Amino acid sequence: QAQLQRLTQQMQPHFLFNALNTVSSLMRSDVEKADATLIQLAEVLRATLDAGEQPETGLDAELRLVRAYSRVMEERFAGRVTVSWDIADAALACKVPVMSIQPLLENVFKHTVERRRQPTSIVVRARIEESTLLVSVKDDGGTLLTEADAGTGLKNLRQRLAVLYGDAAGLALEQLSPAGVRAVMRLPCAC
Repeated sequence: QAQLQRLTQQMQPHFLFNALNTVSSLMRSDVEKADATLIQLAEVLRATLDAGEQPETGLDAELRLVRAYSRVMEERFAGRVTVSWDIADAALACKVPVMSIQPLLENVFKHTVERRRQPTSIVVRARIEESTLLVSVKDDGGTLLTEADAGTGLKNLRQRLAVLYGDAAGLALEQLSPAGVRAVMRLPCAC
């Protein structure tokens, strides 16, 4: 329990640091966009506080946080990214680790959108297959990172999945052809 709490608490400052860097960079170029982004950031922080100290939350609550985060990043990269959502209604009641989808999306923004000049398309999908919740984040331009290059968020998520679910959960990354990366988080779901 203590390990889970420590890992979950690690995610909040990590996320906040990255979001504040986004606002800081916008302040130099577009004050109105920076202001709009701060409003979205407040919504994200409210959602993280609502999640409380629990290691898990419903997928519906997690998606509120992730959508707010996505809006912050879409403001930062206006015209360079589109995010679409394909969420099965039946999946919304499943439990997921708090702040488990956000690092998957953050990875795409950091390692693909920031590095490309052409537009990036991202699809966030959630489905239930045979009592397993599958949540995927797919982009159309990324390249697969090595484990050594994986960020804090993915390492932390893998540890939390192992502590919460053991072998019943996992996180896989795959290179797509001709370009793109898909991250798939697999969790048990008894909904």
